[in-house]
Amino acid sequence: MKILLIVSSKHRQNTLKIAEAMSEAAPTVIAELKDIQNYDIDKFDILGFGSGIYAGKINKNMTKFIKSSVHNKKVFLFTTSGTGNYEKYNAATVKLLESNNNTVLGNFGCKGLCKWFIFALVGGIAKNHPDIDDFDAAQTFIEGVVENYSKTI
Repeated sequence: MKILLIVSSKHRQNTLKIAEAMSEAAPTVIAELKDIQNYDIDKFDILGFGSGIYAGKINKNMTKFIKSSVHNKKVFLFTTSGTGNYEKYNAATVKLLESNNNTVLGNFGCKGLCKWFIFALVGGIAKNHPDIDDFDAAQTFIEGVVENYSKTI
């Protein structure tokens, strides 16, 4: 089984850190969204999309890529945000993935240090995140994705 993690991790690299933790628990290739043209996504069994949350949404270029290029795949989503309210933030992207006839194998999120705008005045929110518990949760999540995938084949 081949898993490609497509990541957009700006500012603090929180989402990239989560992808790296996932890679310790399952065989993955990590690709930055800006370099995705260098990968043949059809050669992977599972695609994972990771993004920080920016003004309540995932990276807009990630959304464009999903709309144009991701159809009939086994997929999952993972995000990081200052609040960790991933179910709210991820809902629109999960719906988009499903509307493109993809099978969504999971949806994950955790807190990540955010020093955007006003939060910088207090040193940021979600300080010290992602942390060891977030990394452990990400590893448990990717193991569940692999298990869910095995049920679809």
